[in-house]
Amino acid sequence: MTRRTFTALIALAALAVSLPTTLWVGARSSQEREREFMRSSEWMAKNLADQVGLQRRLLSDPAKLRAALTTMVKEFVVMDPVIYAQIVINGELVAQHQHMGDAGGVLTLPAEGAPARKLERKRLENGLEYLDIWRALNVGQTSEPVTSYVRLGVSLTLLKEATRRIYQGALLWAVGVALMVGFLAYLTWPRWAPRVRGSGVQHADTNSQTRESANSTLSFGQLVIDNRAKEVRLNGVALPLTPREYALLTLLVSEPGRVFSAQEIIERAWGTERFVPSEDVKKYVYLLRQKLERDPRNPTLIVTVRGFGYKFVPPER
Repeated sequence: MTRRTFTALIALAALAVSLPTTLWVGARSSQEREREFMRSSEWMAKNLADQVGLQRRLLSDPAKLRAALTTMVKEFVVMDPVIYAQIVINGELVAQHQHMGDAGGVLTLPAEGAPARKLERKRLENGLEYLDIWRALNVGQTSEPVTSYVRLGVSLTLLKEATRRIYQGALLWAVGVALMVGFLAYLTWPRWAPRVRGSGVQHADTNSQTRESANSTLSFGQLVIDNRAKEVRLNGVALPLTPREYALLTLLVSEPGRVFSAQEIIERAWGTERFVPSEDVKKYVYLLRQKLERDPRNPTLIVTVRGFGYKFVPPER
């Protein structure tokens, strides 16, 4: 298992754990936001009914009362998210006003009897969802139907936008947790690498050990690699390789012709060391070429594949 695979698996596991939790919290927050929105909408209807009652007590002239109530409904509809307001007294439509905003068009609001209190979700043809709220003007009136009432329409667009933001925030939080855990897994990979490789790739390690035993000495023309003696000979002369140079060479010759990226070389040849820069790979490739190549400036054994990494090309026999 490579470092990237380990990091991806840990990040996905963290996402799988954190996402349900954040979505549950988001759902609870959305429910609370909806309850608060409903209470606020009913409060606006009650406030309108209370103001209508006050004006009825103050103004006895029907013309002045109608003018005052007409001004009142216009002021209420200006308040976002109210889209319409209607006042009916004794079965007569006294005042109404509407401003549908993005919904456009005109909504027919007939004066009709209604229960003392009513709240109903409705949807326009264009898809706009809203609350249709009725509230009786005579608080003590219980007869059906009520003939004096206010009617308020409240758009649910703001509520839906708030709910969407809550869920988006929950999703971003879960992704953020997963990325943070994945980043920590990437940093701590050197500690976990021996355990992961020892448990998850045990069969592969066994096979590689078997192959190494069967091929304890590798020969590529005049280049001979003795795995048992940890010795490299070129033209019969032992080369003074450092352990890092030897590890790099044996990795490259393990699969001749295959391109190894700098990151893969660091993970497989550098072992458990942390924070190894790719410049170190270039340095050791350079040092190895100085000892192996006839012309280090034009290498033929350890070849650079620009943009991808390095590969070992066996010499022609």
